[in-house]
Amino acid sequence: MKKVQFIFGIHNHQPVGNFDHVFQHACDRSYLPFLQTLERFPNISMAFHFSGSLIEWLEIHRQDVLDLLKKLVQRGNIEILGAGFYEPILAMIPEADQIGQIRKMNQWAKQTLDYEIKGNWLTERVWEPHLAQSLNKADIDYMVVDDTHFLTSGIDPQNLSGYYYTEQEGRLVSVFPISQKLRYAMPFEDPQVTMDILKNYVTTDGANVVVMADDGEKFGIWPGTWDTVYGQKWLVRFFNLLEENSDWLKTTTFKQYHSQYAPRGLVYLPTSSYFEMSQWTLPTKLGRQMDQLVHELEDQEKMEQARPFVKGGMWRNFFTKYPESNWLQKRVQLLSLNLDQLAEKGGIPETLRDDLYRAQCNCGYWHGVFGGLYLPHLRHALYEHLLKAETAFLKAGGTLPGLVDIDGDGFQEYRLRSDQIQIFLSSDQGHIREIDWLPANFNVTNYVQRYSESYHDKLAQAGESESNGGSIHDQVLTKEAGLQGKLFIDTYARRSLIDHFFDAEQDQGAYYRGILEDKLVIHSSAVEQAEAGVHIKNSGSVESTAVIIEKQLELHHNTLSVKIRISNRGDLPLHQNYGLEFNFGLLGGDSPDRYFLLNNDHAGHLNTQGDDANIDSLSLVNEWDNFKLELNFSLVCQLWRAPIETVTMSEAGFERVYQASSILPHWTLDLEPGESFRTEFVLSIDKFK
Repeated sequence: MKKVQFIFGIHNHQPVGNFDHVFQHACDRSYLPFLQTLERFPNISMAFHFSGSLIEWLEIHRQDVLDLLKKLVQRGNIEILGAGFYEPILAMIPEADQIGQIRKMNQWAKQTLDYEIKGNWLTERVWEPHLAQSLNKADIDYMVVDDTHFLTSGIDPQNLSGYYYTEQEGRLVSVFPISQKLRYAMPFEDPQVTMDILKNYVTTDGANVVVMADDGEKFGIWPGTWDTVYGQKWLVRFFNLLEENSDWLKTTTFKQYHSQYAPRGLVYLPTSSYFEMSQWTLPTKLGRQMDQLVHELEDQEKMEQARPFVKGGMWRNFFTKYPESNWLQKRVQLLSLNLDQLAEKGGIPETLRDDLYRAQCNCGYWHGVFGGLYLPHLRHALYEHLLKAETAFLKAGGTLPGLVDIDGDGFQEYRLRSDQIQIFLSSDQGHIREIDWLPANFNVTNYVQRYSESYHDKLAQAGESESNGGSIHDQVLTKEAGLQGKLFIDTYARRSLIDHFFDAEQDQGAYYRGILEDKLVIHSSAVEQAEAGVHIKNSGSVESTAVIIEKQLELHHNTLSVKIRISNRGDLPLHQNYGLEFNFGLLGGDSPDRYFLLNNDHAGHLNTQGDDANIDSLSLVNEWDNFKLELNFSLVCQLWRAPIETVTMSEAGFERVYQASSILPHWTLDLEPGESFRTEFVLSIDKFK
């Protein structure tokens, strides 16, 4: 009888820094019930990957999940797939870290499950050709990628029923294609649909294999799937069908198949990920155009034929699309590339390396329907581990450059560090890129500004109704009514220590919406190292009047002092408002333990707005992490406060996310030609209690 083989793979992951209740929910609604269901079917073979960040949480909170996993591994039901331990995009980290993270996962499986990993799940299926060499060096025999990778390399869809070799500098690794048809069918279509797809691949010799490997969260956590998978018993019915059709359908594992069958040939896969990712990484305008093109092809029933030729951008484009992602990735990379300094100083402490690896967890670096770039707590966790690793590196005798172009934008950054505070300033106008409160390993400037996203066009269609159970890519839901009225787009890079000149007709509402009409144009900028800080000199014009803005910054212990002088170098009087913008992300905009103090009086949560007069001190309090960030002004100011809130799409629909509190202290300037305005302030961070 003709037969076909089927590999069913599940990838379970929760990001570094995710909330405990999210981990618990995922265990109760997906990870554990899936394993419990599989336990009832001892003759079915599967492959599972658990990320290291999830494993570490399970070891502390839910050992029952790991115990059941180990039981099924020992019973022979399950193959364990490896990956970079803390789920990095392998292509975004140095080769030494690629190999180190993979080997860390392999060691865990050997020590905990007595299992030898031979194959890897590829995080977000982000493939670049050079990875073949790293995987081979890490003793990985095979890798799981998408069928899209093969189609765009010219492989006939009819030949995607086995694995292929690929190589880099003579180092081989095998690659298995995942069926997009099955990814879209399971568990959204009736189980029989999957069986019908598989039946198309039967052969007399039974050598064909078809793979469906995807996120475990789609089996119970994605909207509507709990009812489908367990309430309507989709998974049980599917496993029953596998057993009932075992005369022509054999479940197997990657390890079993790879050891018994030869490759279909040699292939060179292009830089790629799954199809949707290639669209998400495009600039917004191109993303919209690609979305329109795909829908037109689908309406004409030509999409399947066009798949080999339709491709968006590469994953690394997220670094150009979102400067915040690029900055964080380059900060982590800079530390990694300097670790060799410790080789002759006692070696690299394991805790340091693990913190560095945790800071490479992929979720906080990108965004689509998935991806957590817009989630402050995920980015915070990455910065927290990076700062821990940096401190350990410096304590062990390592050194980091004080002036270097960290993010590759053509401008060097100055790094100022005391025992309490670390600051990065760009040589481009002297804007502050990052402020770290070292006792809490807390980046207080961790936020993402408001970008235009291609899916914002769908916001008008979004409803608060329950999921219809279809694919996550087709659902348009919202967590909150009226989000269109909260959708604002920033038109400049919202850093800190940004100068603004504006007339009296501008108001706080314009600042909140990101449409403040700034009159300042910078013509030249000079940033120079000075004792305990830097000196910034920006020359520009306000309308037709030439101005020079000078700032002297000094960092001592837990305080940054800033002296400002604005000089009218024109021939006409200068009558404008001058403001200095700061943006602080302390998490939890509506949390009662995080709030403003104005002149030492409580002034509301961090997501509140305000237009406040006669202010000489401003504090942002974070009781949860036990610190207070305070600004004290030598001259009383008018203070505008406004939250930066993004409107983004996630698995559960559109949501509003508090990113930061933007503040603009400002003063009225009346300067005759040759006159100067002087003021100063002190920024300090200290324990709250």
